[in-house]
Amino acid sequence: MNINLAPLSIKELEQLIADANTLIERKKAESIRNAKAEVEKIAAEAGVSIEELLGLSGVTAGKPARKPAAVKYRHPQDGSLTWTGRGKRPNWLQDELAKGKKLEDFAV
Repeated sequence: MNINLAPLSIKELEQLIADANTLIERKKAESIRNAKAEVEKIAAEAGVSIEELLGLSGVTAGKPARKPAAVKYRHPQDGSLTWTGRGKRPNWLQDELAKGKKLEDFAV
C-alpha cells in the first residue's frame, strides 16, 4: 500500500497519527480477546483450567513449584536490604563491595 501523505497539513498528519494509534490499540485489544477465547476453548476441550494448561497451577512438568530462596546476605545498617545470592547483585551490595568490603561481611 502506498499512500501519498505529502499534500496533508501538519494538523491533518497529526490527526492521522492519532487515529492510527487508536486503531492499533483497538486491534491489539481485539487480538488479545481472540487469543484468550481460543486458549479458553482449548482448555475446555482438554477438560483443564487455563492455569493447568499453561502450567501455572504450582506444578510445572511434574516438578513442584520452586520455593523462594532464603536470604543469604543482609545490609548491616538496614535489615530490609537483603539478597538471596541468586541473580544480579543488588546495588547496595555492589556499592559496599566497591568500598572494599567483602561479600562474607554481609553473610547471614
